[in-house]
Amino acid sequence: LDNWGLAAEYRFTSETNYIKYGYGFYDINPKWQLQFGINKVPFGNPEFISNSFWFGLPYYLGFEDDYGVGVAAKYQNGSSLTEVAFIKNAVYGSSDHRDFAGTVAKGSIGDIDYNNEETNTIAGRQSFTLNSGDLTTVIGASVEYGQLYNSEFGENGDTLNYAVHLDMNYDGWGFQAQYLAYDYDQYDDGRIDPNKIGMGMLDSFFEVASKGNIYTANLSKNIATSWGSYTIYNDFSMVQPDFDEYDDSILNTTGVSLSYGPVFVYVDYYAAKNVLWLGGNSLGLTQANDDWDHRFNINFAYYF
Repeated sequence: LDNWGLAAEYRFTSETNYIKYGYGFYDINPKWQLQFGINKVPFGNPEFISNSFWFGLPYYLGFEDDYGVGVAAKYQNGSSLTEVAFIKNAVYGSSDHRDFAGTVAKGSIGDIDYNNEETNTIAGRQSFTLNSGDLTTVIGASVEYGQLYNSEFGENGDTLNYAVHLDMNYDGWGFQAQYLAYDYDQYDDGRIDPNKIGMGMLDSFFEVASKGNIYTANLSKNIATSWGSYTIYNDFSMVQPDFDEYDDSILNTTGVSLSYGPVFVYVDYYAAKNVLWLGGNSLGLTQANDDWDHRFNINFAYYF
């Protein structure tokens, strides 16, 4: 309505239901937009850093398609896009693990209790879109800083994360690359191992290495046909923990997505090592064995 707008998405699953995002926005002028509500956190590649249904490993650590409650602003000036946001807290309470992407939260793993929650986070991303003939290149960098509040002791830890990212498209070919460094420095109450931290998402709770690097490299090819289009891709991502006693987590996805009118289909083959929900129960921690786990997955969607 004029310069005002509203965007929201609510999802229902067989096990739970949750809001993914929901925000109002105001276009101050053609360059400036303000958003308020459950906003997308401006961190990492401006769009997705994956092509598949399963996403990449940054998603499970809270760095892809992530949302929080707060205010955000976008400034588009030619090829330059500047985005900043203040995120007060996660979408759901710290003990309600329904957030869409990985979120530091409260919960228990065995006899270990985690009492952290994300709060007062500032995130910023600067990206540039460069065009040369059929080649489009988006380059950028992101930074994020926030508090990790321990409600049991009334003390704060903090988190500092940064990333550089590249997204290229040429004649249907796509290439994405990202380097991301993260550090969840929780308040050490003397009863926990500070080298790992608890996170919640999609009604689940799990442990991850509290500090490390995430590497992502994806290659794709989109092919248009008379009936629609399909995209062939290979997505690779790896979590490299910053602790010698832990092991890398690796996920490689080879697949194809098909788009035909209102129908969209993913056909994926996952090869994973030490990966949550693909043979493992954590990310970047000690793996139970040196085996690769595999899964074949088909996702069918109809949009109306």
